[in-house]
Amino acid sequence: MKLATFEVNNSKRLGIVFKEYVIDLNEAFSYFKKEKNKRLAKNLLDFIKKGEEALKKAELIIDYVASKNYCLENAVFNVDEVSFKQPIFNPPKIICIGLNYEDYRRILGLERLKVPSFFLKAPSTLIGHGDTILIPRNYGSIFHEWELAVVISKKCKNVLKEECEDVIFGYTIFHDITAHELEMISGRRYQQWAKNIDTFGPLGPWIVTKDELKDKLYNLRMIRRRNGKIECESNTKYMLFHIDEIISFLSAFITLEPGTIVSLGSPPTGSINDGDVIETEIEGIGILRNYVKEVNAPLEYAKEIGLLK
Repeated sequence: MKLATFEVNNSKRLGIVFKEYVIDLNEAFSYFKKEKNKRLAKNLLDFIKKGEEALKKAELIIDYVASKNYCLENAVFNVDEVSFKQPIFNPPKIICIGLNYEDYRRILGLERLKVPSFFLKAPSTLIGHGDTILIPRNYGSIFHEWELAVVISKKCKNVLKEECEDVIFGYTIFHDITAHELEMISGRRYQQWAKNIDTFGPLGPWIVTKDELKDKLYNLRMIRRRNGKIECESNTKYMLFHIDEIISFLSAFITLEPGTIVSLGSPPTGSINDGDVIETEIEGIGILRNYVKEVNAPLEYAKEIGLLK
């Protein structure tokens, strides 16, 4: 099941992407229950918190809409009629794993870590599919790190590796946009600055529930494109730490909550520039596409740290 936050007629809605359609879950639920304004969930984060009960109702709604030949006014739209927003607004945490792909580690020539390396990304960085990444002028090169991300389903702490499947809701795509030269100054002292600039966290286009990827999770083809050209291909089989290891490690120190996004590290990355169109395609999920625009930023800070003479 593909769950999304989409916009149509200037309103944000909770939806399921099914075949060539996007189903407004709340509108369709009203039809199904024959009760006007009946809602299944306020938003996708609320849906996740409702757990298995919400998923079962969503399956019933899909069957019901199909029985009506996908003809329900204001409840069913063609995919090309809507725009997709970031699936989750204001997630409790965004946790990013660093140096987790063997193909990229070898290129960088860095040691293989004993435990996962992670950092936090601000929810204010989030934008959706088709939105524009605003890169600050005069702050050095900007890199497109392209990642599979897992979405947590329930509040958890000290999760054993064999229990991790129970705390996963699904998977999505995350662009960990990074001001690379800024990050590398003075032994990465400015990493949080480099990672947390507004619009530096595209997410989407939807969340795929865990059952759809369960049997092939560590053999998913990954593609990074810039302006329609493939610049890198990789595969989730190159992940150094698997998802159960990462969740178990993180939850030993950090309480994870419903809607927490854990982005699992990037294959070999590349720079992006004003006017670019960047894409990540991950098998079984889809394509996350964003546009790049350079904007002015205060010059005094770039001068202070030596990025601008």
